[in-house]
Formats: sequence, structure tokens, C-alpha cells
Amino acid sequence: MTLLNQVFDVYIDLNITLAITALVWLSVKLLMARIGNKLDFSVQLGLLNGLFALILLSPLAVVGYQHLLAAEMVPAAMSVNLADYAVSQYLRGGVAIPAEDFQTLLGMRARVSEDVLTLANGVGVGIACVLIAGFVWFSSRLVLSFVRLNRMLASCHDWHRQGRVHLLLSDRALVPFSARGLFNHYVVVPSDLLCEPDDLKLVLKHEFQHLRQGDVTWEIGLELLRPLFFWNPFFYVWKSEVERLRELACDQRVAEDAHVDLRSYCMCLLRAAQAGLKKRQDQMVREREVGVAAVALIEVQDRLLRRSPAQKLRRRIEALLVTNRIRPHWSFMGLAVVPMTAVIFLTALSIQKPADWSQDRLMLSAIINLERLETINGNLEKIETVSGFGQRPLR
Repeated sequence: MTLLNQVFDVYIDLNITLAITALVWLSVKLLMARIGNKLDFSVQLGLLNGLFALILLSPLAVVGYQHLLAAEMVPAAMSVNLADYAVSQYLRGGVAIPAEDFQTLLGMRARVSEDVLTLANGVGVGIACVLIAGFVWFSSRLVLSFVRLNRMLASCHDWHRQGRVHLLLSDRALVPFSARGLFNHYVVVPSDLLCEPDDLKLVLKHEFQHLRQGDVTWEIGLELLRPLFFWNPFFYVWKSEVERLRELACDQRVAEDAHVDLRSYCMCLLRAAQAGLKKRQDQMVREREVGVAAVALIEVQDRLLRRSPAQKLRRRIEALLVTNRIRPHWSFMGLAVVPMTAVIFLTALSIQKPADWSQDRLMLSAIINLERLETINGNLEKIETVSGFGQRPLR
């Protein structure tokens, strides 16, 4: 197997693992909602970010486990592979389709991957063109977003600096937002907010909380991965969940401050949304986004196939009014993380390509050969029968 085949297999495995993990997360979320337990938003956000990191590291874990199997440090009976399990079930009579069709179904992924990598036919060429075109398009948008962000930061006025955190004033920013470079962090505040000192204090608390949570770094990481996962709907589901939880977690932390009045904070969000929408309407130059490295105080732009800014704001305020959220002990969270980690690892391990030869696969090949011989013999009998009827009687 070439290096290109291995890289493409890892790419497909990551997409499948992400899809399965997202489905499990949504199921757990629905179950928690039905039970009525309201988990702390910071805990949910930490779990989501940790699970995504585990998904990205799952190929390394699979390689390590396979090396342990090859070195016989792990019993062969602990090998987990979905294709081998399917073959075993077929040999036991659990699958009622012809053996050749079953083998074709098992080899579909390998066949499609080979077609894509070798451009063997129209389907392979089409998939390869879509992947390349999507990667180029979203990479171009990524570069453009960074350029727009740098222009925005360059047009700001320096206000204050503390360590690697720069406070900037902007005449163009629709709403306050936080961003970062390789080494420095930036908090951008609209200039007219200086006239509202109470709102300014709340905004700075909010944006500093984003920096403490590492939200900007996670946002950059997800945007950098978008060109690779652009076709996977579960990537957008995951990103939407991260965006939702990071704002709710940040709001929750700010509202928990004894010096912050909850009503004042909610009114601050409303005033920020109103000011942002007014600026957007008055803005003559259309700039859809401030940049991928930015985490804004509030969304004021409509996005396709996502909740509207008004709906997001309403849900944020409703979430702030719920104060009895559970923040479990770390030991309990460890018990919850273990099964989720097992799901990721077992999923990544089970979708690996099986070994070329095994006893079950040899038996499957023998069954296919017997079916082919039976088909050939049946055809020969039909030919002989037809030939016999077509002969003239002997005189």
C-alpha cells in the first residue's frame, strides 16, 4: 500500500469517526434533555473539545494498537474489525445474499478509494474533482478571511496593552470581538462603546473569558480543518455545537461573578445586538465576516442553514435565567469520558481495512468459487439440453 493510499484511508476514517461520535453526542444530549438534567455549559464545552481532540488522535491510537497485536502483546482475539465480523456472520448464515455480492459489498470502499486515487473511471474522476475543488475554494476563503482580519486589526487604534493581550478600538467593527495571532491576543471594541462604561466593563469581562477558555484557538483550529471536512455534514453539526456552547459557557461564567448584575448583562447583550444590526444596515461596504480568528460578542449576520441571530440571542438570555445547572465532580466526569473515549477508539479500530487473508476470508473465497462452478455447470446443462432438442433424429 502506497503512502497516498494510507493518507486517504486515514482521511476517510476520520470522517467516519467524526460522524459516529457526533451522533453519539447528539443522542446523549437528547437523553439528558429528556431526563431533565442541565449540565454546566463549561463542562459540556470541555467534553466537546476533548472528544474532538481524541478524534484527531484516533489514527495514532489505532496504529499503536495494531503494533501491539502484531507483536502479540495483545491477544489476537481482541482484534476488532467490522469487515471480519461481517464475514464471520455470513459464514454462520446471518447474511442471506450471494457470496459474490457480499464480497463486492465488502470491497466497495477499497474499490472507490482506488478509483479516486487512480482516476480510473468517471465516478473516481468526479469525486476527486469535487474534493480538490472544495479544498481549493474553502482554503481560498480561509486566506481571504485572515487577510480581512489583519486589515481590520491594522485599522484599529491602540488603547491598552497588558502582556500579550492588546485592547484595540475600532470605528468599523460591528460588535466587540476577540482574536489572536501567533503570539498575541486581541480584544477589539467599537469606539462608540466608550460612551457606555457599564456595558464596556461587561464586554471586556466577556471577551477576556473567551481568551481564558481558549475559544479563539479552537475556532482557528476548526476553520483550518474546514477545507478538509467541507463535504461532511457532521463537521458543521459539531462546529455549530461548539459555537453554541462557547457563548453559553462564557455568558454563564460572567453571570456568576458576584459583581455582575444578571439583568444588566442581558440588557448589554440586547444593546450590543441592536447597535451591531444598525451598523450593518448603515454599512455601505459588504463585509460578511470579520475573520475566522474572531469570536464576536454576539452574532448579527444571517447565515445559511443556521439559527438566526435573534434566535441565538433569545436562547442565550433564556439559558442565563437557568441557574441550577449541574457541575459534577471530576471523578464523575471521568466515568462519563471513558465510554465516549471507548466509542471513538472502537469506531476508529473497527473501520480499518482487514488483513488480506484470514481463515474466514479463505472460506468465503471457496464459497464464491463453488457458486461460480455451480453456475457454470448449470449453464452447461442448459446448453446440452438445448443442443439435444435441436438435433435431428437418426435414420
